[in-house]
Amino acid sequence: MCVPYRQRDPHTRFLMIFGTLALVAALLLWAFVRSSSTLAHSLAPHSWIDALSGLLFGLSIGANLTAIMRTRRCRPVEAQNP
Repeated sequence: MCVPYRQRDPHTRFLMIFGTLALVAALLLWAFVRSSSTLAHSLAPHSWIDALSGLLFGLSIGANLTAIMRTRRCRPVEAQNP
């Protein structure tokens, strides 16, 4: 059974939004900043950029899986027909 987006718990919606934004930030950081940053080349070759993008990937996976588990656990109560 698919739960409509508006009927989900606000915390679950926040987790889904946070997970999606973390994924987008990680992909943008890894794809664009990693390849074009002169600061990264002067410090260490991509070490802090890889660490930060890995952290964001992990947060994204964790938030999205937690939101899915919370959605599956909290189903809305359906009206009973008399």
